Amino acid sequence: MAYVGPAGLIGSPDEADRENFIPFVVEGEDDITCWIHKEVLEHLKEVSPTREGDYLFASDGAGRLRFKFCDRS
Repeated sequence: MAYVGPAGLIGSPDEADRENFIPFVVEGEDDITCWIHKEVLEHLKEVSPTREGDYLFASDGAGRLRFKFCDRS
């Protein structure tokens, strides 16, 4: 089932709503930050990634994006 609800933003969220988002740096682009709503992260725990290990993500103004979480340790 597809997630319907808060997704992603281009730019940072309003200060009043910032606590509901987690920032992620885009690999290879340290000056770009992706703010993902906490509800989206909870939803991703319930779904499987694609065969390639990616997730599909909707972002206002950017449409659908394909992404994966990278281990930076």
